[in-house]
Amino acid sequence: MSDIFREVEEDLRHERLRKIWDRVGPYVIGVAVLIVVGTAGYRGWEAWTRAQSEAAGDEYVNAIEAAEQGRTDEAELALHAIARGGSSGYAALARMRLAAIEAEKGDTEAAVKEFDTIAADKKVAPSLRDAASLRAGYLLADGGDRAEIEKRVSTLTADDNPWRHGARELMALAAYGAEDLAGARKWFQAIVDDRASPPEVMSRARMMLALVESLAGPAANAAGQDKQSEGQ
Repeated sequence: MSDIFREVEEDLRHERLRKIWDRVGPYVIGVAVLIVVGTAGYRGWEAWTRAQSEAAGDEYVNAIEAAEQGRTDEAELALHAIARGGSSGYAALARMRLAAIEAEKGDTEAAVKEFDTIAADKKVAPSLRDAASLRAGYLLADGGDRAEIEKRVSTLTADDNPWRHGARELMALAAYGAEDLAGARKWFQAIVDDRASPPEVMSRARMMLALVESLAGPAANAAGQDKQSEGQ
C-alpha cells in the first residue's frame, strides 16, 4: 500500500513540475538565451570598442604629426573628425589639440572658450577636464587677469590633484602680477615644499621665491616707515 501512495506522490510531484515548467520554462529558456547572446554581444562590443579606440589612437597620432610638421589644415580636419566620432578619451584630446591650434594662431579668446567648454563637459574624464582648465589658465596668464585665472585653477591646487604643480605656479604668478607678494610667496613656497614638484617647476619657484623675498624686504620697510610717519 505504501508503494502505491509513493507512486501517486511521485506522479503528483512530476505533474506539478510539468505545470510549473509549462508556465515558466519559456522564460527560463529566454533568459538563458539572453545571457548567452548578451555575453557574446558584450564580448563583441568590447572587441569593437577596443578596435575603435586603437583606430582613433592611430588617427590622433597621425593628426598630431601633421600639426607638428606644419600641415595645419590636414591636422584640423583629422582632429575634427576624431572629436566628432572618436572614443570619448581621444575625442576630448582632439578637442584640446584643436583649442591649442587656435592659441598657436593667436586667437586666445577662441582657445580659452574651447578649453572652458571641455572643462565643463561632464562626459569628459575629470583628469582631462582639469587639464583643460589648466590650459585655459596658462593662456590667460599673459593677460594678467588674476580673477579669471583663479576661477579656473584654484580647485586644482589640492595635495591630491595631479595638476597641482602647474595650478600652484599659475596662482603664484597671478598673485605676483597683481603685486600681491604675500600671495605669490605662499604659492611659490607650496611648490618648493612639495617633494613631488617637477624639477623645472621647482627651479622656477625657487628663483621666483628669491625674487619675491628681495622685493618684499624693501616693500615691508617702506610700509613700516609709512606707519611711523602716520603715528607722528
